[in-house]
Amino acid sequence: MFSDRTTSFLAIALVAVLALAPFVSSASIPTLNPPPSSLPSMTYYINGTTTYYTIDNTEWQSFFSDIIDNKSFVSYNWSSNTTQDLIVFDLSYSGLNPYGMQLVLALSTLGFPSVQNFTKAFWMVANETSQVTSGGTHLTNLKALDSGAYPGFTWSKPRVASILTDYRDAAIIVAIFAGMFVLYFYFNRKR
Repeated sequence: MFSDRTTSFLAIALVAVLALAPFVSSASIPTLNPPPSSLPSMTYYINGTTTYYTIDNTEWQSFFSDIIDNKSFVSYNWSSNTTQDLIVFDLSYSGLNPYGMQLVLALSTLGFPSVQNFTKAFWMVANETSQVTSGGTHLTNLKALDSGAYPGFTWSKPRVASILTDYRDAAIIVAIFAGMFVLYFYFNRKR
């Protein structure tokens, strides 16, 4: 029905499809739009009292430049990322994501949104669980930030690959070529 070459090609194609199937993900990364020219203001109350403060564009910019872009706090270079504001905001830049809410909740126990209070709030939530998973476990907010992932989104993945991931990927590629090699010679042997 099929020639030996056609059969070997079909077998190789089947092996390649089966080997690559685990890498096809049903979850997709949404389109990340750049931030608006001015970030939205967020109002929070101090410890459930009637005293409140508003974080405006100036305070948000100070938070990003003085804390997120500070290499002694976060090792990943977020300053080169145009969508770094998504660290705290949702995809529409109109509300906070879960990490942003954790940060503002911590800030509400401290007072005015100064750089000093933002720094304290940052460290208060640094070891809280983020939405980011790696190797089946949730990373802390700080580990997610250090790895280049947005801690408030489940679709975000670390950008710094571990050495285990590198070896796993190399092993899969070697297995694919070995399978293709064996199948080629199996189907092209003389009978």
